[in-house]
Amino acid sequence: MSVSTSASLWTLLSLWVLVSASEVQNIRAVPGQTVTLPCRAPRDTDIIVVEWTRPDLETEEYVFLYRDERPDPHKQHPSFQNRVELVDRQMEDGDVSLILKNVKREDTGIYECRVVQRETNRRKRATLDSEPIISIIYLDVRPDQENITADPGQTVTLPCRAPNTNIKAVEWTRPDLKTVFLQPKPATNQSSDSQMKDGDVSLTLKNVTREDRGRYECRVVQRETNRRKRSTLKTEPISIIYLDVPLPEVNLKGVHCTETDPVDT
Repeated sequence: MSVSTSASLWTLLSLWVLVSASEVQNIRAVPGQTVTLPCRAPRDTDIIVVEWTRPDLETEEYVFLYRDERPDPHKQHPSFQNRVELVDRQMEDGDVSLILKNVKREDTGIYECRVVQRETNRRKRATLDSEPIISIIYLDVRPDQENITADPGQTVTLPCRAPNTNIKAVEWTRPDLKTVFLQPKPATNQSSDSQMKDGDVSLTLKNVTREDRGRYECRVVQRETNRRKRSTLKTEPISIIYLDVPLPEVNLKGVHCTETDPVDT
């Protein structure tokens, strides 16, 4: 085996160990947010290809592919079309981080970033399979859950804020019931801000009772740029609230108990 061949094998082995030992970076997001998946190649290099993939999708399609000095949409997975772009299209200082817009639960998974740099011998490359991974991201997309406790008769606010103000419809639901609140259709409850300024779609619930206990989910439909009509509100919840309305405590002849406790006569 020649010295040059041994050196090449050692370089590949070193890269493999480096990638295997590197920690996966975890990013948490809620549905509807815009997130940045960080990735940086060595500085002062001529990047000719950027490849972002999701290995768990088990497809040859890409999350994002840049080559021939422009993004290549032809091999892009349909679910990422019109939702991804580079943070810096000039890729200065090797920054090939990716912006992912309007994230949803289906975006949860592992993202891998690879680059191809121009070689001194100008040798053409037919595939990208051999390129080392320079960044591994685990994106976890799920709504936050907030616990709220209220006494019977109180007025409570169930908080929810949409990522932007271009809101077409708001839906509050309880999984065990039908729709609790739907705007623009009229309802008995009301949103805390009827103008929904700054994306505030929080819900005001008046005179709460024990029957109001449960899990509340907030969803929004935002107006799309192509004005495409939507017949359903099957969107991911952006806020989950668990409301607890405990039984009131009573005092009887100095005995501290709740309504469910037996009282001695």
